[in-house]
Amino acid sequence: MLQMPFSETAIWQDFRRHSRTFSMATHLLPSEIRMHVATLYMYCRMIDNIADEMALNEGKEQALSELARVENHLLDVFTGKPSSSPFWQRLSGIHQQFTLSHKPMQELIEGARWDLTSQKVFSENDLLAYANLVAGCVGAMMLPFLVQSQDDRTALEPTARALGNAMQITNIIRDVGEDIRALNRIYLPENWLNEAGLSPQMLYQDLPPVGYANLMERMMQLAEQLYIEGFKGIHRLPLRVRGGIRAAARLYREILNEVRKNEYNNLTRRAYVPATRKIRLLL
Repeated sequence: MLQMPFSETAIWQDFRRHSRTFSMATHLLPSEIRMHVATLYMYCRMIDNIADEMALNEGKEQALSELARVENHLLDVFTGKPSSSPFWQRLSGIHQQFTLSHKPMQELIEGARWDLTSQKVFSENDLLAYANLVAGCVGAMMLPFLVQSQDDRTALEPTARALGNAMQITNIIRDVGEDIRALNRIYLPENWLNEAGLSPQMLYQDLPPVGYANLMERMMQLAEQLYIEGFKGIHRLPLRVRGGIRAAARLYREILNEVRKNEYNNLTRRAYVPATRKIRLLL
């Protein structure tokens, strides 16, 4: 069973430790919602940990069992019968204040099941479906903190999901080598690999094979299209929250340029945005 931090101090420290980019951008959001964003991040990280760390350390069956337990706890929150666990009590309190949406939080669980049942990404459609389950849903989760009316949330959900999808594809681009070596997972569409004359075995090389840079640019162009769509929604957000969301998008988008600077070697190098450039992007 995973243990989650539940005090505000512990949640915020964990948020900063595991997501420097998002925690930095969150400082630009109104103070009254920052801790709620960090708590929602903890929910997302809990699901990620089940799909990744628990699966590696305890096996996929144990991870699927834990995922089902979390799924039940989530349903209890939305039926007004939250677990006595401090984390679920905190999440329930946030739900009572903001009326969270159950659907995107459940979608994240389905995204973890995708990984734990070893579903493959064969096409661009598969890639977008997976990205929507594990990250587009996070954009939708955030909307109750950003806009009040249900009509506004519904209108902004497509662009919020597009931004989440863009960030997930950025993650995939950054982590190709780590994903295949540590988790034996490939999220690059299989048919795109075939069209580039590449095989999964080539991704174990220390340096990018011939044709790999073009494949990465194809992935980046897809991400860029989604960022453009996502920014359309940011411009429609209330001014008081617009800056924080725009900052998160700019910081994440810059990872693509860092991959380019590394000559597309995301097989053995991890791209990151230096702190000085992050600060400039926030200005």
